[in-house]
Amino acid sequence: MSARLGEMLLKVGTLTEDQLEQVLNAQSIYGGRLGTNLVEMGLVEEEELARLLSEQLGVPCAHPSELSSIPESLLKMFPLELVQRYRVLPLALDGKRLTVAMTNPSDFKALEDIAFVTGMIIIPRVCSELRLSIALERIFGVKRPMRYIPVEGGARSRFAATLAERGSADPAWDGGAVCHTSERVSLEDLSERLAKAVGESEVVQAVLSYLAGEFDRGAFLRLKGGCVHGVQAVEAGSPVKGFPFFAAAMADTRQLKRVVEERRLFLGELEPDQGEGLLLRAMGGKVPGSALLVPVALGGQVVGVICASDQRGRLGGGVFELQRVAVMAELSFEMLSLKKRIMTV
Repeated sequence: MSARLGEMLLKVGTLTEDQLEQVLNAQSIYGGRLGTNLVEMGLVEEEELARLLSEQLGVPCAHPSELSSIPESLLKMFPLELVQRYRVLPLALDGKRLTVAMTNPSDFKALEDIAFVTGMIIIPRVCSELRLSIALERIFGVKRPMRYIPVEGGARSRFAATLAERGSADPAWDGGAVCHTSERVSLEDLSERLAKAVGESEVVQAVLSYLAGEFDRGAFLRLKGGCVHGVQAVEAGSPVKGFPFFAAAMADTRQLKRVVEERRLFLGELEPDQGEGLLLRAMGGKVPGSALLVPVALGGQVVGVICASDQRGRLGGGVFELQRVAVMAELSFEMLSLKKRIMTV
């Protein structure tokens, strides 16, 4: 489905090929559907995404007003087990015809099971992952993944919504972004979060929450196709808007290339005229500047790099602990990889 939606967006000129590549990179780390990542990165509005999904799947989309005007009697009679298993929301009942909202109306197994359990004829409506997650939590108390924050009010991305709506009131992680906080996260707390992570995005979020409390700036980078791509960055405890669009050829990042090839950390000043200078700027820093780069490996291959930048002399003292953070992140990624392999056996 991601490929078809991406092709549609390229065809109508909504996205460029470079932007689509960046979104796919974010999706591979954060998970979720392509449309979710498009909205979070501010490339597509929520309403536009709904229209595109409807056109792509040939199924009418669920209007936001439908999600807020569901009869109480229908909510009480609809099995909570179906809501939790298929993340589906009942919208209306007309005789034996039950209209439901779901992210993938082409999931025929889900439709058959819902029809069997309810004894109804199921009429699907497509709904974005973002909107549906918010509605399920509000109505049924189904806890949404941490990445999803409310998109009401026109916020175009999780970063924008965090900055515009939450200010410094809530120090907790939400929507895959660090809220305004510089509270320190102990290694014990971090290890517990990483052990409980249920997706790669939660691993990245946990690492960044640690960086936010220890350094001026921190970032997680992903390697793909001979390039280094920005996943997410924090500065003074806040997300750096636009960082997921950062990309540089490995050949233009001498120290990063060395970290990847030799699988060893780097501590020192980054060259201002190379891709690493662009990296510091993308993180919100100034060049020239110093950084601590620590590789993150999976299956013997470096798949990411943790980057810390600081102007208060804390990089040298944080080397040992950040190495421990990288090892914990590697183990967490490995556990998630093993779980996926078990599910495919």
